[in-house]
Amino acid sequence: MSFFLVNIARNKKVKAFLLLFALLLIFRLIFLSVNSLAATILSEIIMLSSLIIIGLYLVKFIGDKKRAPLSLIMNVAVLNAIIFFLLTFSSNLFALFNFDIKDFVANPEILLFSFSFIVIVVIAVICVYTLLVFREFYFLGQNRESGLYYNLMLLFFILAALSNSINQYYSFNFVKNAFLVNSIILISFNSIKISWIAFLSKKEKMQLLFISVILIVLFGLNIHSYAEGNSFLTFLLKFSPAVYQLLSIVMIYGVIYFGILFFTTLFHIPTAEAFDRKATEVSSLQNFSALISQVFDLGTLADTVTELALKAANADASWIIWIDNNGFKPTSKKFISFTDATLISEIIIAKNNNETIKTSMLLNVKKEAAASGLSEKYFNLIVSPLKTHSAMRGFLIAGKKDNMRFDEEALMAINTFSEYASVAIENSKLVEESIEKERLERELEVARDMQQKILPQSAPQIEGLEISTVFIPAFEVGGDYYDFFEIKNNKLGFTIADVSGKGISAAFIMAEIKGIFESLSKLLDSPKAIFVQANQILKKSLNRKSFVSAIYGIFDPATSKLQISRAGHTPIILLRNNEIENLQPSGLGLGLDFTNNFESSLEEMEFTLQENDVIVLYTDGVTEAKNSLMEDFGTSMLEKVIFENRNNSTDDISRNIIQEVTLFSKNNHQHDDITLVILRWKYKNICTEINNGRF
Repeated sequence: MSFFLVNIARNKKVKAFLLLFALLLIFRLIFLSVNSLAATILSEIIMLSSLIIIGLYLVKFIGDKKRAPLSLIMNVAVLNAIIFFLLTFSSNLFALFNFDIKDFVANPEILLFSFSFIVIVVIAVICVYTLLVFREFYFLGQNRESGLYYNLMLLFFILAALSNSINQYYSFNFVKNAFLVNSIILISFNSIKISWIAFLSKKEKMQLLFISVILIVLFGLNIHSYAEGNSFLTFLLKFSPAVYQLLSIVMIYGVIYFGILFFTTLFHIPTAEAFDRKATEVSSLQNFSALISQVFDLGTLADTVTELALKAANADASWIIWIDNNGFKPTSKKFISFTDATLISEIIIAKNNNETIKTSMLLNVKKEAAASGLSEKYFNLIVSPLKTHSAMRGFLIAGKKDNMRFDEEALMAINTFSEYASVAIENSKLVEESIEKERLERELEVARDMQQKILPQSAPQIEGLEISTVFIPAFEVGGDYYDFFEIKNNKLGFTIADVSGKGISAAFIMAEIKGIFESLSKLLDSPKAIFVQANQILKKSLNRKSFVSAIYGIFDPATSKLQISRAGHTPIILLRNNEIENLQPSGLGLGLDFTNNFESSLEEMEFTLQENDVIVLYTDGVTEAKNSLMEDFGTSMLEKVIFENRNNSTDDISRNIIQEVTLFSKNNHQHDDITLVILRWKYKNICTEINNGRF
C-alpha cells in the first residue's frame, strides 16, 4: 500500500491535479462572494483541467491493470455507493447546522466549506473514473478500436457542463438542453456496444445480472437526489455548475448502460452453457496442444487427456483403456472406481473383438451392464480409439450416469481429443525410444572405450619383426580380438579371435577371452594346449549358440620358429618367395565341443620363418565385405592385394587392404568387424646378438 502511495506521489499528473485543486480552493475562498461570469468560467476551467489531468492518469492506471469486466463493474458499484453516501451525509450535515445556501455562500464557514470542497473533488474524480470504465467497456471485445463516437460523446459532456455554467447568468436553456439531449443520444448509442458479454461464462453472466440491478438502483437513487432538491447538490450547483451537470450526466449514463446491459445479459443466459462448453473445449485444446510439445511422460499425458475430455464433453466420468500383448488395463480414471472402469472396459473390449470400433462413437451398454454389478450406472459412453502409426494403443472413454445422453458436440470434442492424444502418445513413445537409444549409445560409448583399452595400444618392438594391426568394429563395440603376450625365453605369443555374433554380448565374451589367453600364455608354451584349456574354461560362459574362432601362435626370434594352431578360424596366409600359401591346420572353434573330440581335432603346426616371410591373420569381416550386388570381397581378392604390396611395409599392406575393402563395399554398410594382424620376419643372423644379450 505504501509503495502504491509513493508511486502516486511521484506521478507528475497527480502532482498537477493536486496543485490545480489547491489553486481552485484558494480561488473560491477568495472570490466565493463574487458573482460574475468571468470568475465562474475561470473556476470551471481550472476544475475541468484538473479532471482531465487526473483522467489521463487513470486511463493509464486502468489500462495497465487489465482488470476483468466484473472487477471494473464492482469498482463502479462501490464508488457510486460512496457518491450516494456522500450526497446523503453532506445534505444531512447541512440540515444539521441549518445552513441556508445563500447565507453560506455570502458568509462561508472555512471548515465546512473545505469539507464540502473535498467532497466535490471526490465526487468529480469518481465521475471521471466511471466514465473511463465505460470507455474500457466501449472498446472491450471490439475488432475495430475507433473511439470517434465515444470521444464525440465526451465532447458533448464538456459542452453541456460549460453551458450549464453560462446558464446561471444568461438564459442559455435551449443550448444547454441541446447539448444534454445529444449527450443522452450518444450515451444510448455507445451503450449498445457491449459485445464483451458473449465472452463471459454462465456463472459470470449470472453475477452480472445481479450487479446490474444493484447499479441501476444506485444510479437511480443518485438521480432521485436531484429531483428531491438535495441541499448539498444545491451547494454543488452554486459552487460548480459544470460538475453538477457532469454528475447528472454520469448518473443518466449509468442507468442507461446498466439497463441495456441487464436485458442483453438476460438474453445471453440460454446460450451461456453452450458457449461455456465451446470455450472450455477451445481452451483445453490450446492447453493440450502446448502440452504435446512439453510433456512426454505417458502417465502425465493420460491424466491430462482424461481431465480435459471430462470438461469438454461435460461427462460424469472419464478414463483410458491401454491395450497391449498382456491384455487391457484401465488407467487415469476420473470420478469412477477401478472396479466399475474394469467392468465397463471388459464390455468395450468384447464389443471390439472384430475391430468394430474404428472411430469415435456413442455406445449404450445398459443391457450388458445390467447384470455386471456396477456400483454406479455409467450406461451412455463415448468410445474413441487411440491409434498410432503402428497399432491400436487403446480407447479414450467418457461416460454419463443413468440415462443421460451425450450430444453430437460432445462426440466431436472427444474425437478431437483422442486425435490429439494419439499424436501425443506417439510423440511420447518416440521420445522414450530416443532417450533409450541415447542411453544405450552412451553405454556403448563407454564399452567402446573399454574395448579399445583391452586391445593392445601398440605393437611390441622386436628386432627383425615388423608388425601391423587394424581393428574396425562394425558397431560401437565388436567381437573381434587380437593381442600379443610376452612369454618366457623372449618368445612372443600372439592371437586373433572372432566371437560369434556382434555388439555388446560379443564384446563381453571377447573381454573374457583376453583374460583367459593372458593367463594361460604365462603357464603353457603350446598353442594347442592353450586352446584345450581355454575351451574347458569357456564351458561355463558360452551357450549353445555362441562360439569363438581363433588362431594362436608362439614365435621364437632366436630360432625363427613359429608354432601355430587354428580353432575354426579363417586360414593363415603365408607370403614367401613371391608366392602365397594358405595354411589351414585343422581345429574346431572354441565352445563348439567340450568333449575330447575338441582336443583331437586340433592340429599344431610348426615351421621356421625365412627372410621377408609375411604372415597375415584376418577375420571374416575382411573377406565377407559385400558390394551393391551382395558379392563378397573374397579370399582371392585379399591375396591379390597382399601379393601386389609384397615389397611394401606391413603398415602399407594393411592400409591398402582396408582401402580396397572400403572401395569394394562403398555402396553397402559394414556388417561385420574387420581385424588384421600382419607380421613380416626380416631375417638377419641375429642368433649371436641374442646370445650376447643384445635382444
